[in-house]
Amino acid sequence: MMENDTPIYVKNTHIENVESYIYLGQRFSTREKNQDKEIQRRIMAGWTAFAKHRDIVKVTLGHA
Repeated sequence: MMENDTPIYVKNTHIENVESYIYLGQRFSTREKNQDKEIQRRIMAGWTAFAKHRDIVKVTLGHA
């Protein structure tokens, strides 16, 4: 937490102050204006999904 940030409580539960978060599949940042990290995150998510289903893609394309 930064020095001048006021803590926020909801029903006696402290709400954490974060610099970025994922909401509905998109990364939001309270500090950064460019989208480089969001683009990189989506690229990695795509490669991860591809790797998870690589065998299905090979069979579908006839490379098994």
